[in-house]
Amino acid sequence: MKRFLFTIFLMSAVTLFVTAQKRTISGVVREQSTNDLLPGVTVLEKGTSNGTVTNVDGEFSLSVEQGATLVVSYIGLESKEVLVGSSPSIEVILSPSSEEVGEVVVTAMGIRKETKALGYAVQAIGGDELSKVKQPNLVNSLNGKIAGVNVTNSGGGAGTSSQIIIRGSTSLSGDNQPLFIVDGIPIDNSTVSADYGAGLSATSTYSGNRGMDINSDDIESISVLKGPAAAALYGLKAAAGAIVITTKKGEVGAMQVNVSSKFKVDMANKLPEQQAVYGQGSDGAFDDGTTSSWGAPLTGTVYNNLEDFFEPAFSYDVTGSISGGTENGSYFMSVHRLDQNGIVPTTEYATNSIRFNGEHKKGWFTIGMNTNYIYSQTTKTLTGSGLYGSGEQVQCLVC
Repeated sequence: MKRFLFTIFLMSAVTLFVTAQKRTISGVVREQSTNDLLPGVTVLEKGTSNGTVTNVDGEFSLSVEQGATLVVSYIGLESKEVLVGSSPSIEVILSPSSEEVGEVVVTAMGIRKETKALGYAVQAIGGDELSKVKQPNLVNSLNGKIAGVNVTNSGGGAGTSSQIIIRGSTSLSGDNQPLFIVDGIPIDNSTVSADYGAGLSATSTYSGNRGMDINSDDIESISVLKGPAAAALYGLKAAAGAIVITTKKGEVGAMQVNVSSKFKVDMANKLPEQQAVYGQGSDGAFDDGTTSSWGAPLTGTVYNNLEDFFEPAFSYDVTGSISGGTENGSYFMSVHRLDQNGIVPTTEYATNSIRFNGEHKKGWFTIGMNTNYIYSQTTKTLTGSGLYGSGEQVQCLVC
């Protein structure tokens, strides 16, 4: 009987001793770059299943063994091991992870989501890819970079429009272009033309569209939403897809100044072959009433007017930007100038743009502004019906 009581007493003493080694530790978890408190962080006692998660204020409380090690982990951040010391509270700071995570794209209303979590096809491209070989028209820069996207240029002249079709035509109305969304603002990329009566008309020239107004150097990323599923996000105009463009913003740190310039030369590569043996006429005789060139053999100097007509075209593109920010706000401003000449004499396209966006945070409240001013001018050539059959004879080749 005495031995039994002694055994019970000894077991109770051991239990009390083990219980005495437990202690409650509390603390907060912050993100290194922003110093923000992180909710939902996993805090686990190493080697055990004893753990908890931080609340909405980034705080946690956990009962652990004396001298235990806590493993603190969060998606997208480096895990950290913290040895529990004598202090009853600790502060853990997690740094960004260097490991690659799943591709994240921007969808409706600027919401970022992982590609694998979306129920529709989407492909993203970074702004750096668009600036490597920059085109005057942003739409042309997407050619060959996005699967299932077909880009067609209306002409090789300065200021010409470009049409983009995703996965082929989907509408019999002919309006099969996707909707452009720039920082949440819809932009129509369709080509608008109008007839101003007999003679010269806008339908007799190649028309521009608004895709060319967007400066590639201002773009942070582009997400291409393919198929009718995009209509659920942006409405009926996005039935042919949507191209979501996110522009650059200022980053936390010292002020940054960037200047970039590009120079391009365009020349006519190949021209139709012309015979330079016979003059105007037919059957070996001169005839000024025909457009045939089978008259009498030519004598003297023969000029190649087609080759002499075209000239080298030069394009100058200059962009300057200034950006910066703090934990409470950021700013980004850019100035862009483009001068583009065409291989047809007197044709040209010039555009000037100024972009500014900034935001300021005060607690839970954030106020921001995003503005873009664009002014462009173009001189185009007349084509087709602009020269013949438009009600009156047009005497100029370029207007």
